[in-house]
Amino acid sequence: MGDKAAITDSDVIDGLSIKYLKFFGLWGVINDYRTTEKRNSVLKFQILITLLLMLPSIICQYVGFFVIEMDIQKATLLNFHSLPPLQLCCKHLLFCFRLESICRLNNLMMKDFLKESIPEYQREKVISIYRKISKQTNIFCLVAFVVITIGVSLICIPEVPVDYILYHTGNMFAITTGRCKISTGWYPLPMDKSPWYEIVLVYECIVVLWASSFVTAFMFLYFQILMSLYAQFVVLGSHISDLNIDSDYQKNSIEYRILNLQNNRELHRILQDHQKLLSYAAELRSVYNPLVTMILGAGMSVLVIAVFQFLFGQTGDLMFIARAFFYVLYQSVEVSMFCFGSLFVETASSDLQFAIYSSDWYKADVKFRKVAQMMMIRAKKAETLTAIRMYPVNAETIMA
Repeated sequence: MGDKAAITDSDVIDGLSIKYLKFFGLWGVINDYRTTEKRNSVLKFQILITLLLMLPSIICQYVGFFVIEMDIQKATLLNFHSLPPLQLCCKHLLFCFRLESICRLNNLMMKDFLKESIPEYQREKVISIYRKISKQTNIFCLVAFVVITIGVSLICIPEVPVDYILYHTGNMFAITTGRCKISTGWYPLPMDKSPWYEIVLVYECIVVLWASSFVTAFMFLYFQILMSLYAQFVVLGSHISDLNIDSDYQKNSIEYRILNLQNNRELHRILQDHQKLLSYAAELRSVYNPLVTMILGAGMSVLVIAVFQFLFGQTGDLMFIARAFFYVLYQSVEVSMFCFGSLFVETASSDLQFAIYSSDWYKADVKFRKVAQMMMIRAKKAETLTAIRMYPVNAETIMA
């Protein structure tokens, strides 16, 4: 199946759940672009709504630093509340401008991606590998969904006093007068009076729901593509390790020559698929570099802000602590998903070298040995995501 054909449910890797992508229209956008090479009206509508909703929120959050009196707690909340809309704008624009590459990368989610080199007798083993990695991927996505859902349920509770934003500093929860809204954003409106208060409250609720929904959808999409690359490397490595190099046939016999011919053809197909995977890994790294850089930067910002707040701010209110905790937890989950996904790809791509060596390649003929050595040299350099163009993203990134 080529890049211009739509991907159906039966084409997707066994066990991989794409229901969330379908629900928010991303799967339809990708398939429409694959068949027509045009961005459909759904994507244009989504981007328009995202920009119309998120940009005023972001601008008003940051303008607040200059027009209202500021302290540590207020600055902390302003930064917390501005990050999800900012992240959504970046992710949506990345999706729009790199849609051609993302559609090509979606081929990794197809179970017949390596159909050239995987023989029919190994299909059951391949399906087992796909299902195991799909289950792992679905669990990661489920944990992220639960964390975001709990966080959104806390954020949507109006508990920020409008009077605190306009007239006070210090402990926000000491202010018991006036109405409350969702964020600490300042708006050029009389927020403490009707109907402006109600308009602002409804607007902030819509912003939170829209941002959380599509941030989750893009998180799932990018993570599932990354884990699909990992699955394809694992399947290819499994096939390589099963190559029957050693035999009881006498050298120069007809049976020995036939076996060598079959192995050479098989290894040639494996080499083609390995080169195919390397090209996809390079394209994925190029597309994901700005995304991963932004995610790591946002994660570090949230951690620094949270630590600074807990060390020097007033954090006596349990609801405030719960909000801050889930902001940090959400960023930690997203960073962990990409770091661990990159680690899985790094491990599986480098394991190909050992898989080739384990196939007793040195017992085959000269032609096979030369191709096997070439593949081992190529597999020596592990594939991984990068941030800021050169910084590798893996388990060490989480520890750092």
